[in-house]
This record gives sequence, structure tokens and C-alpha cells, in this order.
Amino acid sequence: MERQHGIWILTYLACVCALIWPALYNGYPLLYSDTASYVASGMRLETPVDRPITYGLFIRITSIGGFTLWTTIASQAALMVRLIELLLRRLRPYSKPAPGALALIVLVLALTTSLPWVVSQVMADIYTPMMVLCMILLVLSNEVARHPYQRVLLYLLFFFTVAAHLSHPVLAVILLSVIFVLRWGLRRWTGIRLAIRSIGIMFGLAIAAYPIMGSATAKSGNVLFMGSMVEHGVARAFLEEHCANETYKLCAWKDRFPERAFQFHWDQSGAIGSYSGWPEASEEFGHIIRGTLTEPKYIALHIKASLAATWKQLGMYEIGDGWGSFKEGSGVYYILERHMRHDMRAMTTSRQYGAEMAWIQGFKPVHIWGLRVALVVLLPLLIMAFRSRNAALITLFTLVLSGTVLSAWGSGTFSGEVDRFGCKMIWLLPMLLLLATGALVQARKLRRD
Repeated sequence: MERQHGIWILTYLACVCALIWPALYNGYPLLYSDTASYVASGMRLETPVDRPITYGLFIRITSIGGFTLWTTIASQAALMVRLIELLLRRLRPYSKPAPGALALIVLVLALTTSLPWVVSQVMADIYTPMMVLCMILLVLSNEVARHPYQRVLLYLLFFFTVAAHLSHPVLAVILLSVIFVLRWGLRRWTGIRLAIRSIGIMFGLAIAAYPIMGSATAKSGNVLFMGSMVEHGVARAFLEEHCANETYKLCAWKDRFPERAFQFHWDQSGAIGSYSGWPEASEEFGHIIRGTLTEPKYIALHIKASLAATWKQLGMYEIGDGWGSFKEGSGVYYILERHMRHDMRAMTTSRQYGAEMAWIQGFKPVHIWGLRVALVVLLPLLIMAFRSRNAALITLFTLVLSGTVLSAWGSGTFSGEVDRFGCKMIWLLPMLLLLATGALVQARKLRRD
């Protein structure tokens, strides 16, 4: 027993290292421009204008009060390994998963998907797929149900993942609605019931998470959506018609809008710089947004732009998006120097700091081909899951695919299409392939026996 326990501990440690290998090779956790805001919010205990404080608090705790960000990404990796292991146990209920099975799945994901690159970032991105995995585990009846404390921990993790990003409460409520409809269909077709109590608890937790980010939503929601409207051309079309009768400050910029939403949000020499701050901009943008949502022709433009953005976002998932060098004088450097002083030597000797990130290019084709293989093989596996009336697999397929599409819809529609948004979710498809293949092979073997 002790020997088996030791093997599992070593397996977990190996899996955690596998999921942070890009950071290990880089010499430091991967940084993004938004990393500065997250770190500062947690260390200063201040809610940023454009995001909740939740992930900042996670950084404060897991970095050991600002000692190092290595423990932050290691914590993210450990949580993800545990969720994958629980899924593996649920989908193979008639045999105890060996440590080797977990290690093999994690290793394949680490070498062929975007998962390790997302885990290795000091960003809240990893908590979108974690939220989906928590949902799947909580609605399926599995061995976790025999350990109430583990279910409590899963509920707490679910709540945290929902509260980690402004878009997550809405995404969670929509996905839970999908689960509710799925539950009705599975009960009629297979006689298997998904846990209605778990669905209700998660609905409550998703709604309860909203107040945590209420102030950030009020300050930034209109600004973020306006950036998307600028990128999609809806804002210009509306202003072209209404500026003759309105005195919006934005009218002066309608012929000089940037191409991308993030440029609109952050370029202080552009339209956003003509306002005293986001609160003033939010008030005016709110009037414009409500105007576009009350006139049928602009509603049609919104729908068309949303569908196009969702489709485009689904095809954007390359790793490396936004990984600058963040030299001295940048916001990231300033914040880390102030709050993560012990990390500065590792940060300034990392490959990212030295702008030596060309090595990433060699892994992009691997991810693309891995995804193509997954997309080709998943269809027959889905058919097999439906034919065998495997409720667990059907639930897994439905929520992974729904979560991926809905995440692309939310990102593309309200923030603008960015590779980073696709990168955080697309690895779920190869994971689905690996887990479904193992479950179907085991089920077939049991029928033969």
C-alpha cells in the first residue's frame, strides 16, 4: 500500500512537471501584459477596472505572499492533473486507473496540445477549461460521491473558476442550461439521470460569483463590448447615422477607429484617451450600445458579426500570442520588481525576457496536426458513444464541445478574436479523444468478457 502511494505521489509530481515544461525550458513562468494587473491586484488587494480580484488573490496565496510565481503555475498544474485523474476514474469505473494511464494521458497532452502553454502562463485563462471539467465531474455520479469532502472541494474549485473571469458567470449559466436539457434527454433515452442537485448548486454558485466582479463589470463591461463593436464595424455604422444629431465624443473618431478591439481599449492616443477614464467612457458607450440593441438593423448587424466572430475565433488557437519580452520600463517588469523581488533574476535571464521565443515555432505544427487528428477521430467516437448509450461519454462530449463553442462565442463577440482565447480551450478536444478511446476500449472488453 505504501509503495503504491509513493508511486502515485511520484506520478503526480512528474505530471505537474510535464504540464509546466514550457516554463521550465523558458526559465520562468510565461508572462503576458495582463499578468501585471493580476499580480498587482492580489498583492495590493485592489480590484482592477477590467477584471475581478479573484485570480489576483490566488496569485497572492500560491506565490507564498509574493515569494515566487513558480508555485503559482505549479498549483495550476496540480489542479489540472487532479481533474484529469478524476475524469479518468469516472470514465473507467470498472478498473482502478493505474498511475501509468494518468501519466501517459498527461504526457501526450503536454507534448501535443496547448495545455502546458496555458498552464505555464500567469493568467486566468486556464480556469475556463477547469470550470467545464468541474461541471462534468459534479453532474456525473462517480466515486467522488462516496467522499463528500471531495465534492465540497470540487464545488469550491468550481466557484473559484467562475469568479476568476468576467465572462465566466454567463458562460457557466449557459452551460448549466445545456446540462439541464441534456439531463432530460438522457433520462428518456438511457434511463440515466444526471445529478439535478449538483446542477442546482452550481447554478447558485455561478450567480453568487457575480457580486465578486460586479464593480469590475460596471466599470469595464461597456468599454470592452464597444471595442468589439469597433472591430466588427457595428460602432462605425451606428455613428455614421446618428452623429449628426448626437454629441458623442466618439463621433470625432469614427473615421479613425483601429482595426482591433485591444487597440481601441488601450491606446491612450486614440479614442479612449479622449475620456477622463473608463467610467466616463462607459457611460457614453452604454448609450450607444443600447441604441444598437433597440434598432432592428443594428441587431441584425450584431448577430451577423457575432456569428462571424465565433467562427473566426474557433480557427484561432496558436500558442505564443502576446508573449513579449517585457523589458525594464514595462508595466510587467515594474510590478514584478515591486512585488516578486525574489523572481527578478530568473525573470531577467529567461528566454522570454531575452526575446528568444523562436523555439515556439517548432511546436505549432505539432499542435495543429494533433488537433486535426482529434477532429477526424472524434466523430466516429461520438457515434459509438451514442450507439452504446454511454451517458458519461455523451455528457463529456456535449459539455466539452459546447464549452469550446460558447467560449469562442463569448470571446469573439464581446472581446474580439485572439489566438490566446482559442488556445486555452482547444486542447480539450485531444483530451476528449484520449479519454473517450480508453473508455470505449474498456467497455468493449467488458462486453467480450
